[in-house]
Amino acid sequence: MKDEFSKDSVLEIEALSHSLEIDTKGGRQIWHVWNKGGKEKVVLFHGGSGSWTHWVRNIKHLSMTREVWALDIPGFGDSELPAGALDVDDLAPFVYEGMQKIGGANSLDVIGFSFGGLLAGYVAANDPDSIRKLILVGVPALGLTGSPLPLRGLRSDMTPTEVNGVHHHNLKIMMLANEYMIEADTVELQRKNIERDRLKRRRIARSGVLLELQKKWTCQVFGVWGELDALYKGHMHDIEARLENCNLQNFKVIPSAGHWVQYEQADAFNDHVLKILNDCIEQ
Repeated sequence: MKDEFSKDSVLEIEALSHSLEIDTKGGRQIWHVWNKGGKEKVVLFHGGSGSWTHWVRNIKHLSMTREVWALDIPGFGDSELPAGALDVDDLAPFVYEGMQKIGGANSLDVIGFSFGGLLAGYVAANDPDSIRKLILVGVPALGLTGSPLPLRGLRSDMTPTEVNGVHHHNLKIMMLANEYMIEADTVELQRKNIERDRLKRRRIARSGVLLELQKKWTCQVFGVWGELDALYKGHMHDIEARLENCNLQNFKVIPSAGHWVQYEQADAFNDHVLKILNDCIEQ
């Protein structure tokens, strides 16, 4: 049974937002904001081949008490790809510039999913005062990457049904542990995001770069993972130890969830993250 907040479609959640175009040295960034005027801000960075819609089951809950800012990371969604950008390290300076324009000199709470968490890790290392709390969700680049997953590629001669079949397969293999969660709207969300992915390399995600970057972080750090995350099969017990060189406050594993934990187990994720943001988490 779907939880309360997963019943709303992407269009319904989008209709509640304001979109803001921010010009940076790396091009135009699109930020989406909910509950504008709220006392406390939280910033959301989506995963690879994604957009703000990776948070579609979380925004309504978070925005009940927070001003929520979800970025289309440069090169994804509706944000422009900076000239010459090849991987996450090239994006970090421009994302920091965007954060300054929405938050001024204030440190911001940031939730980063997968590639977005890696991006936040670069921002926190390059500009430690920019982030107050960093919530990492299923992030890569911890030196635990296993064999490549058997994902399927798209061909130009595929029919729409075949294209949807590829997206369904890839969601099952990489993103979601419970196949019943993959509904028509899930596949449609995935298809639209994949079509707008212009940053194709992302080799850093398969490295261990966060092992070094975290030494430069000064913010509080929290980890949230799905227990069945396909990227960490056989290594779930190793993740917390890989974050030993930062100010790790809490590490949470959410049952019956894959890589896209905030979508698959939205209730548990939303409740836990709000406890973190409200300083109600047990340490």
